[in-house]
Amino acid sequence: MKLNYKSLLFLFIAFAMVGVFSSCTDDDDNAPNGGKPMISYIRITRPEASDSLIAKAGQGAMIAIIGQNLQDARELWVNDQQAALIPTFITNTSIITRVPNRIPEEITNKMKIVFANGDSLIHDFTVDISDPVISYMESEHVNTGEVATIVGSFFYEQLAPLTVTFTGDVTGEVVSVEDDRIEVRVPEGAEPGPITVTTSFGETESDFWFRDNRNIIAGFEETDFSGWWHGKDYIVSSDPDIQAINNNFLRINKPQWGASWLEFWVGNGGTLVEATKAIPAQAFENPSNYVLKFEINTLASLSGAEVRMYMGPDMGGEREKIYYTWKPNIDTGGDWETVSIPFEDFLEANTSLEYNPEGYQASFFFANPQTMDINFALDNMRVVPLTAE
Repeated sequence: MKLNYKSLLFLFIAFAMVGVFSSCTDDDDNAPNGGKPMISYIRITRPEASDSLIAKAGQGAMIAIIGQNLQDARELWVNDQQAALIPTFITNTSIITRVPNRIPEEITNKMKIVFANGDSLIHDFTVDISDPVISYMESEHVNTGEVATIVGSFFYEQLAPLTVTFTGDVTGEVVSVEDDRIEVRVPEGAEPGPITVTTSFGETESDFWFRDNRNIIAGFEETDFSGWWHGKDYIVSSDPDIQAINNNFLRINKPQWGASWLEFWVGNGGTLVEATKAIPAQAFENPSNYVLKFEINTLASLSGAEVRMYMGPDMGGEREKIYYTWKPNIDTGGDWETVSIPFEDFLEANTSLEYNPEGYQASFFFANPQTMDINFALDNMRVVPLTAE
């Protein structure tokens, strides 16, 4: 038989293709798991815990997926949320990535890896969805019917209703929710105490108290001002521009004030010293666990002002020498906000301040103010624990 050129060329190509397929088959047979992707285990990426194998992880956790033939991974999904893949963190034996922070709309407790050829690999994996975290309230004192703002994280409204429960076993109307912020209307019957935020993933009670009435050292409810040097003339029960949040409050409005000082809570006896007995002994034993708090409402910025805060046994002789300096770079825009000063810092600055069950003398005043509008209100000065008791 006589073969022409085209026939020879066809036979050559056919034999070559057989050789290629045979080579690929041999390569697949020799590759781990026959060349198919597989996951052996998942671990966390911290070197000190590299031998810790996991079947679940929290949102945002960095994980290492260990297996075979993973180099062609193009997408990675956990539940219905896509994780970020960085090519340099993908090899044939590992993928390093982070668990998505976003809350899933559908919880499958599965991980899916999609490869370049369209195939996918499914693996059991659970995301440990975080309980809500409550950091603080913009103001811990809010009137009934008004809107309070809670700041924190892991507030998830999209999957199930979120609830805010106040001490007194009453629930507020949730006005709006973001991942890090809740606005809630304060219900009738809300009492002093912690608040509780509940989502479909957990329940958290606040460390702080709403309408905190513990250890008040300046609530401005006195009727006897013996022992006071300054401050009583600024105490009001109402004001046309600022709404009260807890009965009487301190109210100062000094336009273009330029004098060298402005005293607003000063005294060495009487009801002022009596009130300071409320500071608990534990605050002196463990000052890092306590905080000096108060609510403030400004109608003009206090940026650039300096407030010297003295407390101790000899106000008249010591207040010019030792004091804590608070620089209130603050402008609340007519809203009440809670200010927190670490009691440890306050105590360290007031070097003569030691626990005395009989109370303390005090001097809080603006020192060397710039020519500025000093226009603010203040209430509920207290020394309270950082964590719930």
